[in-house]
Amino acid sequence: MKDKICIVTGASSGLGKAAAKLLLQREAIVVMLSRDKKRGKKEFRKFRKNYGKKVDWIPADLSSLNSIEKFVESFRQKYHKLNFLFNCAGIILMKRQTTEDGLEAIFATNYLGHFFLTNLLYEPLKAGSPSRVITVSGRGHKSSLTEGIRQGTIDLSDLQGEKHFSFPKASKQAVLAKIIFTYELSRRWKKAGIEACTVCPGLTRTNLVSSLPWYVRAYTAVRFFIARAQTAEEGAGHLIQLAVTGENINGKYFEASRKGLREASSSDESYDLSLAKELWKVSEELVG
Repeated sequence: MKDKICIVTGASSGLGKAAAKLLLQREAIVVMLSRDKKRGKKEFRKFRKNYGKKVDWIPADLSSLNSIEKFVESFRQKYHKLNFLFNCAGIILMKRQTTEDGLEAIFATNYLGHFFLTNLLYEPLKAGSPSRVITVSGRGHKSSLTEGIRQGTIDLSDLQGEKHFSFPKASKQAVLAKIIFTYELSRRWKKAGIEACTVCPGLTRTNLVSSLPWYVRAYTAVRFFIARAQTAEEGAGHLIQLAVTGENINGKYFEASRKGLREASSSDESYDLSLAKELWKVSEELVG
């Protein structure tokens, strides 16, 4: 990864921060994308102290289309190519909230922001080919004992949760949308030398639930303990493995755990080609 140019979203905490650290240890050039808050500045200063000019920070809010555009403009003024894009950022909200663009916040931040960012970075990724887009998703889009019996689905009639909103529905839909987006991206951009894959890093200790009610935090802590959840760096290690492997990863979904990384099958709905094309079209309309 020496001198490979990488963008990591959500780079001020959790998986994103851990991925940035592991990349810097491999002598990559890392551009941190996180919101312009104290935590982002603090983590950037730490990395800059340890790794010097190998690390850069361009603040951006993935829930804001205008902020994403400004990020890409700033990036392209500094860098002529991009070798790796790690889409790691995510939020959890129990109640429906809207962004400055009037979009439901979970859908906008976890999926649509990454859709917009990735598309705006097409030219730098093409210039850096062979390049890779690695997007964090999750096995939670499928039904299970731990993730709930509800399976993720794309509700094209109510993408924004205006008719009916629930946290499980919104979060699972966003995860599934990222997987479908990855598959469609791999088909559209393959000839440009850009590979795309998506990965569930496995149960990982992060601060993603820190803003949720105490009973949710308590349940998560117990689950982490019983299941021996990975550290953030262990979880991020699977992302780095996908970046450096010489194997074909294009259009594939992976699941990981302490036992390792393996290619897996996503839900039946995720392979629906007509749905993928429709979701892409609607997403283009939503981001203008």
